[in-house]
Order: sequence, then structure tokens, then C-alpha cells
Amino acid sequence: MSKQKSKRPKGKKKREAKRRPERPLLTIWPIESDVPTNDLFTYRRLDDPAALEWILEDFIYELESGYFLQWEAVVSQEQNLPLTKKQQEALAGLLHFGDEPDERILYIDEIPRPKEPWYAIAGKLASLMVKHPFHTSEIMYGIYDEEGWPMLVSVISKHGQHLSLPASVKSPLDIFPSDLQHRLWLQTCFASLSGLGQDEILTLANEEQQDRVKWFIRDLRKHKDTVRYLNLTLDSLLMHVILPPEDEVLFVPMMIEQLSLPSPQTPLVDYL
Repeated sequence: MSKQKSKRPKGKKKREAKRRPERPLLTIWPIESDVPTNDLFTYRRLDDPAALEWILEDFIYELESGYFLQWEAVVSQEQNLPLTKKQQEALAGLLHFGDEPDERILYIDEIPRPKEPWYAIAGKLASLMVKHPFHTSEIMYGIYDEEGWPMLVSVISKHGQHLSLPASVKSPLDIFPSDLQHRLWLQTCFASLSGLGQDEILTLANEEQQDRVKWFIRDLRKHKDTVRYLNLTLDSLLMHVILPPEDEVLFVPMMIEQLSLPSPQTPLVDYL
């Protein structure tokens, strides 16, 4: 006996595509005591820069590898929420021939679901990346200078587009409060001054080191929005970055001269 194939009604595929959400509808991340979870911050000292760098590297890997996307697809299906195209693709890659259709997924590649949504992890990590005040004489790990924050911004801009967001947030980078973002952008500018005071030759009294001030001004120009937001003057800037006294007395007149500042109390943004 031959089997007659059922025909898909015309327009059904188009209607399904219209019903598919552009962004995930997931707004609640369930915490159940009987479900295993993974926490990036467990067993790591949060006051240890080396440990923070490991957390940042792991978080970036999990974003790039699709770990958060896959688990959001799993949790969305558990909550009977419509899946985005990316979530459907991620979920399809997890289902294998022979799997029980109602069998709950507890591990993906032997790793359980994240304990928190990705944006909660990112927010906690970013807050730990703030080094205030920034002492140029301290040996800095990359997570505190021009490597850490820009790297986190780049990977979230690329991979956060297909992940869930808090209800009041419209774009991935908006998960970070404005004040936190600007403090971290300012901190990346301090990389040009980092090292002053760490060695007897690393001082603005050494002419070979004086280009650092030009580089610093160049970086401030790249982030004029941050300078404006924080309402920075030369005086208030020195509350965010601490130079050795012998360098500060050289730094202030160099900044005044190169920016033609009327005084240390003048808003910097007008002279960038």
C-alpha cells in the first residue's frame, strides 16, 4: 500500500516565519535545586586579577562557542516559548537520533546550564574590572587596561545580538550602566600612562617617556563622550589616575600646554 504524502498548506511556512520572534522572549532564568548549574565565579578569588582574567577568557569562550545560545534555546523550549531562528538552529544541533523527545537536557558537552543569564554574568564581571583609582606605578594585568574592557565589548557586540536581554534593555551593550561603561573607557586611556613610577627610567623626567602624554590625549579624544559624561577637568582627572608625585608635577603643565588649557579646573572636553 502506497503512502500519500501530506502537503504543507500554502503560506504556512511564511506564517511560521512571521510568528518567530526576532529576539529571544526569555525573561526569567529559572533556578531549580534539582538542576545542575555552572557558575564561572565559584572557587575563584574575585580580588585576584589573574583569576579575573581566567573568568573573562572563559566567559568570552562561552559566548563565542554558543554555550549561552544553546542553553537559552533549551530553557526557552522548557518554558514553551517561541524560538528564534538562531535558537532553533542551536537546539537542532543538540538533538540526536535515539534521544527521548521528552528527556530533559541537563548537560551540553558535559557542562551544565549557567547559574545566571549571560548578561548578569557580564555585568558582574565588568564591575570587577574597575580599578579606581588607577595607580600608574602598580603592575597592571591586561584585564584592567586596554585589553579587558574593549575585548568584552567586542565579543558582546558580536554575539549578544542573538541572546536574551532584561526587559528594559534594547541592545546588548545597554546591559551595562552608563557610569560603569564610561569609567571603564576612561580606564583604557590610562594604559598610555601605566608604568610610570615602576622603574627609575619610567618617568616623565625622561624625555623618551614624554610621548605618553600625547598618547593619553589621543586616547581621550577617541573617548570624548566619556570625558563629557564624567565632566572631567585636569583636577578631577587626577582623582581617577594616581601618578607618582614627581611625575604629577610634570604631567599637569604638559597637559595644560598641549591642550592650551586656561586652568586645571577647565572642562577638558572643550579642548580636545
